[in-house]
Amino acid sequence: MRIREITASDLDRCSHLFAGVFSGPPWHEPWTIESALHRLSHFFQSPGFVGLLAEDTATIAFVLGNTEPFQSGEWFYLREMCTSTAHQRQGIGRTLLRNLDEKLGSMGIRHIYLLTDRHIPAAQFYLANGYQASDRMGCYFRDIPPLP
Repeated sequence: MRIREITASDLDRCSHLFAGVFSGPPWHEPWTIESALHRLSHFFQSPGFVGLLAEDTATIAFVLGNTEPFQSGEWFYLREMCTSTAHQRQGIGRTLLRNLDEKLGSMGIRHIYLLTDRHIPAAQFYLANGYQASDRMGCYFRDIPPLP
């Protein structure tokens, strides 16, 4: 397995992986390859993009996000992480996170944050890898009603 930085030519393969994984359990989200490509391309083209992928004969996992300025320096917002269903629970995600820490640390970034559902296996994965659930911060959202 090799880990390297994501390039523009990787986005199509990452989109296939993303749509396949997040359309299945436990998410069951209606992703298509096109909608996944749109999302991942948005992050790739955004300022401060950082992304890594794991590959053997194919792309098997990736992690990506963007750096953001805060008063205390740059923070990294981990936007997406995805491992193929066949390769989960083999330490690939843990290895990607360690490589991400090294990459970000070399850039002088000392903080990472993310959002995930507290009731799916991903939450336990992040906790097991040294992330903490915030006692102070909450995630709030609001649906915007359709125009009449």
